[in-house]
Order: sequence, then structure tokens, then C-alpha cells
Amino acid sequence: MKLRGSLATTALRRAPRLGLAAVALAGALACSTVTPATAAAERIQGCGWNESQNGERAYYEHCATNTNVWIQVKRWPRADYHRCVGPGRTNLDLDATGAWYDSNYQGGLCSHPGDTGP
Repeated sequence: MKLRGSLATTALRRAPRLGLAAVALAGALACSTVTPATAAAERIQGCGWNESQNGERAYYEHCATNTNVWIQVKRWPRADYHRCVGPGRTNLDLDATGAWYDSNYQGGLCSHPGDTGP
């Protein structure tokens, strides 16, 4: 007595279709992830100090969304200073050569973005 549609027969028929589906899915995923990753790298340089590029001014990117912090801005030839920055991008002086979060200056947190200190 022969069983129609036995488990072994069904599995043998589906194997080539499953392999083809897996290859198609892998190809689609590979193509779909290349473009967004490249675009994101060009658009976002990162949190903290970002050098001037392509005619843009140097800036500090504060990535937290709920705090204002003091950063120290290094300039040449003028003196360094502290500046309160809020979330997002803050353009810096044309002669800025670096900037970083300074937790030692007045506790690191501030109230009014744009305020400056020594």
C-alpha cells in the first residue's frame, strides 16, 4: 500500500523552492541595506566636536535630548572659553580648533544655551 503525499515525498518537492526563496531573500536584503547605511554615514558625523568641512563652520553636536551642558571651546589664537549648548547642533567660532563636554565646569549642566564663561 502506497501513501499519497507522504512526508518524504512532500519534503523532496519543497526543497528546491525553499532554497530559491532563501537566495532571493538574501539578495533582496543585501541590496536594501547598502544605500541607507552609506547615506547615514555621510549625513551624521557624530556627537561632540565636528571639524569644518566643505565650507561649513565647525560645530558641536549635543546628542542628548533632555539636557543643556557646558562645553569648553578651544580657539587659536584667541583664548579658550566655556559655552552652554542645548540638544542638537551648535555652530562654533571660525577660529575654533576643538570642543568637548566639560563636567568639571559648574557641574557640567547649564540652563541657558548661548551663555558663555571663562
